Amino acid sequence: MTKAEILRKHQRTITKAVFLVSLLVLIVLASTILAISFLRSGSRDNEPPATGWQRAPEIRIIMDSTADWARIMFNDLYGTNLNGVRIAEFGSHGWLLGNDSDDRIDAGRGLTFVDIIYNSTVAKTGDIIGFFKGNNDFRHTKMYADLILEVNTDMSQVSIFIMLAGAGTTTFEFTNKKSGTIIWQDTDTGNSFTQYSRRSMSPDVFFAKERIEEVIVFYLAVAAVVTIVALNVMPLGRKANSATKTDGKGL
Repeated sequence: MTKAEILRKHQRTITKAVFLVSLLVLIVLASTILAISFLRSGSRDNEPPATGWQRAPEIRIIMDSTADWARIMFNDLYGTNLNGVRIAEFGSHGWLLGNDSDDRIDAGRGLTFVDIIYNSTVAKTGDIIGFFKGNNDFRHTKMYADLILEVNTDMSQVSIFIMLAGAGTTTFEFTNKKSGTIIWQDTDTGNSFTQYSRRSMSPDVFFAKERIEEVIVFYLAVAAVVTIVALNVMPLGRKANSATKTDGKGL
């Protein structure tokens, strides 16, 4: 067997291998597209959306702050849940950055807290997550608390209250604990007086699910096809070049 015949044999083997790999890639992509389409058009999508109070997936609340204290309240100012959000379960809580031994985290239902509003001392009760570092302690800290909420899906907007004072800035963040997706975030800066700020959001944000869109899979399929064509053309090009060189030697 001549070198040219050996070379052609290797090229045919490479071409067959590339073809088989390409076919396998196409089969996997086609199966993925069909599976996603089936899951998204399945019986669960045909069911009517849930209404009323629904238990949301577990979230992690993070407060990244230079304030001396901050908190989130999950009821309205009158202690009711007409705001559409309430705490179902508390999980763990702790510090991620910069706390002193005397810094504390508050997490519970019906907790009583004292605020100074317009030079008047006011005691209030609420379902809260918050921290207190001591007056005029503006060092950078970061705390977390895990909890499960119940959300009234009949409402177009639900709300919470964020509370802070002093001169520091606090970033409030809700993250889906399972997926790691940030579902809500806000930043506020104190003005030296206790302030309560109402923040509204759609109840849907608590139930958002990660999913692969068909268009992404389509673009992946196009990229795969282009790659497959390129892989199949390369052996043919090498074969044509080899044939040209062989013809040239024969002359």
